[in-house]
Amino acid sequence: MRTLAIFLFFFLCMPYASAQTAAQLFAQAKTEPDPATQIKLLTRVVNKAPKMADAFHYRGDAYRSLGRNKQAVDDYTRTIELRPKDPFRYYARALVYMDMGRNAQAVSDLTRAISLKPAYRNFYLVRARANAALNKYDAAIADYKKYLGKQRTTAALALEIAPVYVKSYRYTDAQRLLDTAVKHGEDGADVHYWQGRVFSGQGRADEAVSAYSKAIHRDETYAQAYRYRAGAFKDMADYPAALEDFTKLIELQPEAAYYNRRGLTYEEMGQFKKAAEDYAKAIELNPKWAIPYNNRGFAKIHLKDWAGAKADLETAIKLDSAAPTPYINLAGVYWLSKKDRKNAYQNVDKALRLNFRNIESLFDEDQKGWMFKGLNQTAEFRALLYK
Repeated sequence: MRTLAIFLFFFLCMPYASAQTAAQLFAQAKTEPDPATQIKLLTRVVNKAPKMADAFHYRGDAYRSLGRNKQAVDDYTRTIELRPKDPFRYYARALVYMDMGRNAQAVSDLTRAISLKPAYRNFYLVRARANAALNKYDAAIADYKKYLGKQRTTAALALEIAPVYVKSYRYTDAQRLLDTAVKHGEDGADVHYWQGRVFSGQGRADEAVSAYSKAIHRDETYAQAYRYRAGAFKDMADYPAALEDFTKLIELQPEAAYYNRRGLTYEEMGQFKKAAEDYAKAIELNPKWAIPYNNRGFAKIHLKDWAGAKADLETAIKLDSAAPTPYINLAGVYWLSKKDRKNAYQNVDKALRLNFRNIESLFDEDQKGWMFKGLNQTAEFRALLYK
């Protein structure tokens, strides 16, 4: 009897479930809070009504909320095929492209959306962000201006746009926006960090250090503030302070580039063994990067490790044969270690052919000149350089 009751229950329910229309299922899906359940319902909708653009759009939204970006793109693409004159279909796909880091495709979709509805301001704002991510700063600034129109800039937006002006070297405009943010009460780490970037760009190292310090005071984990404060300290020839900041930066972000930068700071301090150790760490983290091989080779020249220097410089050349500096340094190895004019000249000549332009550095004892002492006083050497 119980089995019969269960059978009758399912028998009575099945016609109702199968009888639900696509519209009914869609209405149910729109009120469903769980994205995974939404996807199941909307899949039933599109199976019943494969030309219902909104169903694909909502399913794309659900996929995006779950981080399933490829499926989201597929669904938004289907909505565009079904509604090619609807700008918001392109806008939705642009947003997921930006989630995926595919900013060029986002710009393309947003440009299409703008062509269909040029009065909708948010399209310009999002395209500005995509262009900024592509380092197309002039295009980003133009879009920010279109988004703003005659409206006043909010503190949050001023702080968003100011970095774009900094990165395009328009420091006066960046300062104006930062002043706006401060006027509206902004006093966080970001506003002081970008103020520091403005001062750094203007060559005002003392003021830059002060601004970066304020950023760090507000956020002791602000890695980029340590990075740029270290650079400002180097500009002031305060190498111990720069070293301390690079060390803190490496603690926060142990990246090859920062070991390389700290190595250069050790070089400035004449600590070539420690410099070589930092370059070795950079190589360990990024073994295909030519620059730390060149730098370690140069440090080893100072340490008179001729074989090690030669091996590093040859590796740098192998990894980046278009860079002239390793050839200059290798020429220095041949001259310093063996007084080998032939190989010294050959490598200098290769550097010149690769557009090495800092010729005067080869005569300056404080630059590269010490490596060519004696050789750089000969007519033959000068003839090679100035031919």
